[in-house]
Amino acid sequence: MFDAPNAYAKPATHLEYIVEIEKPNAAKVKEKAFEYMDQLEGWCSKEKAAVLIDIVLKTKPQTIVEIGVFGGKSLVPMAYALKVNGTGQIFGIDPWDSLASIQGTMDESNKSWWGSLDHEAIQIGLVNKINAFKLQNQIELIKSTSEDAPLIYDIDILHVDGNHSDETSYLDVIKWVPLMNSGGWIIFDDMSWQEEGISTTSRAVEWLNANCIKFAEFSDICLWGIWLKP
Repeated sequence: MFDAPNAYAKPATHLEYIVEIEKPNAAKVKEKAFEYMDQLEGWCSKEKAAVLIDIVLKTKPQTIVEIGVFGGKSLVPMAYALKVNGTGQIFGIDPWDSLASIQGTMDESNKSWWGSLDHEAIQIGLVNKINAFKLQNQIELIKSTSEDAPLIYDIDILHVDGNHSDETSYLDVIKWVPLMNSGGWIIFDDMSWQEEGISTTSRAVEWLNANCIKFAEFSDICLWGIWLKP
């Protein structure tokens, strides 16, 4: 496990360097994971996926929970890293439902886009890809909102990338972080998400800052951060 640093961000190369010392095949793992990502729908950057893979390879988690799966673009790279480790499982929680996807959303264009999306087709496409990639043993999909999903205990890594409304993003952290093991890793996406000029994820981020140890902050296609569970 990494030593807990202060609240200042560290670059992605910090994680990269540590993993490559102990896992010389990390580059090959990422190359294969990126090949899978190119076949999936979603918005996770390869820069972010590389950091997620680094953490999985380094810490060898037994239980990962991802809130907000969509097409699996961040879930699958972590699952593949678990397969390389030879241990662990990732639970992907997503309702794949139009109404749930716009709960608490204020922006009309977001409502229109998410509300008209064929969520069932996205889910079916992901299941087909999981089977094709032979990751069935590493992945369990849970078709549910974060609020209604059954509790999962002893979480080692939590990736929060669900509905970005104030209500749902805040619930994601206050429900799931307490279920984590001490020293567990929290990755929170879209820290600066705004609708109609209002930051909708700020309350969740403030809660993480107050209750966890901030490890890093990154900016690629969005602003996202990493915290450690005390």
